[in-house]
Amino acid sequence: MKISKLVVISIIVLVVELVIVLYLGAQLPADAKLPVHWNIHNQIDGWGSKSSVILPFWLFNVALFLLMIFSGKLFPVFKQNRGRYEEIIPPFTLVLVSFFALIHIFIVLSGIYPQASQKVQFIFVLIGGLFIALGNLLPKLPRNFIAGIKTPWTFYSDEIWQRTSRVGGYCFVLTGLVMLVLGLLNLKGAWTAWLFAGLLAFLIVVPILYSFLLFLKSKKEE
Repeated sequence: MKISKLVVISIIVLVVELVIVLYLGAQLPADAKLPVHWNIHNQIDGWGSKSSVILPFWLFNVALFLLMIFSGKLFPVFKQNRGRYEEIIPPFTLVLVSFFALIHIFIVLSGIYPQASQKVQFIFVLIGGLFIALGNLLPKLPRNFIAGIKTPWTFYSDEIWQRTSRVGGYCFVLTGLVMLVLGLLNLKGAWTAWLFAGLLAFLIVVPILYSFLLFLKSKKEE
């Protein structure tokens, strides 16, 4: 795959991420506890040590970057639509690398300024942004066995795959927008857990059901 501007930007993001977390990490005591997991109420329920967060999280992002970039050689299915994949992999890579870089920086910042995470549900904001970005990229994915909305019916034809991906993209964007609002407004309460569960159900059920209905319609027209 040719090296595109987006791949270069992804590399820059990785470098900036490393510089920032090393700088921030130097301000933390050796025994600092950093948040590594949040529940659906935006409450921290998992902690990690400084040594298990600073470099390991960055190395994970580097590994993800390499996996995405070399996926065309690692997965033979990509060769079937090489042109399409060379076009879609760079933006997918940039979105994922940027997402995990921001999560990483936020985790380290939370160790220095724990009160900041109480004003904005930044995790919800990031996940919302990720869903919006993925929702815009999803319809551009050609039919494959690696990524996308994979149901027995989307594999039936390219048309069902593409139409389902388009509807799935709308679902991702809508879900992302709701999560973005929840995070920015710092809305909390027991109802947010139900809303979150409903959003996930909406995100999963609607594309699956839509692909099945398209399949039934296609079979009737044969």
